[in-house]
Amino acid sequence: MGKTYSVTINNRASHSDYFMVFQNDLTNWAPNAMALAWFSKYSNPSPTTELTFEWTVDVGFSWAETGELQPGIRFNASEKYIPENGLNKITLDYNGGYLFTGEEQGPDKDRLYLSESGNIPLKSLASVGVTMAGSTVFATQARPNQSLTFSPHPRYFIAYGNYQKGEVIDVSAVNNPLELVYPTGVYSLTTTLNVNGTWDTSPTSCRSPTRSACACFPADPRPFTHPTGLPRARQAGLKGTPPCSMHA
Repeated sequence: MGKTYSVTINNRASHSDYFMVFQNDLTNWAPNAMALAWFSKYSNPSPTTELTFEWTVDVGFSWAETGELQPGIRFNASEKYIPENGLNKITLDYNGGYLFTGEEQGPDKDRLYLSESGNIPLKSLASVGVTMAGSTVFATQARPNQSLTFSPHPRYFIAYGNYQKGEVIDVSAVNNPLELVYPTGVYSLTTTLNVNGTWDTSPTSCRSPTRSACACFPADPRPFTHPTGLPRARQAGLKGTPPCSMHA
């Protein structure tokens, strides 16, 4: 079990909806992989409403009978595999039903390996996924005789809208996502969604007299990459919670 990460959101939006956390690190696993609504929570805004998401970076695999994988469908995992004791390789097989089998040690302890046997139907109705903290993050259609390798380098995003946990999403259609950047040693962030739909801007200097209760981050003018790959202005708005320090 690794470190626990969290993000706390103050909800001052103009309407009730779902906060959704998702990731965008698809290309190093499978070229046709799609992102899922990793976590989702319905929230009613008010002057005091806040909610928190927490997770650990414990990764594994899952599969589900999804039919054709496309945005809008739900990925409800039928089976999950969480590597233990160095056994970081698993095979998806088919014997009239899908199943994980043959756990073993892969070549690199820092990667996860998923083999898909030749028994998988050519037009498979199943999809395989990567899990983190027990919930599926990415998924791709299962295909026979495939070998997939995953190295976790998570990039976290949060958005507000009608997103259900496990729903396959089109990241290019996600409205106004905020990237959650965790500097080294920072595991907890806080942000606010304002009534006009913007995310709050963090302070540029720390006013804590003890310098032990917060970390402050200046607004960062550097561009960052939207989940679609299109550059747009970086949205500041996150405050960390370890001892106070400035990060360029």
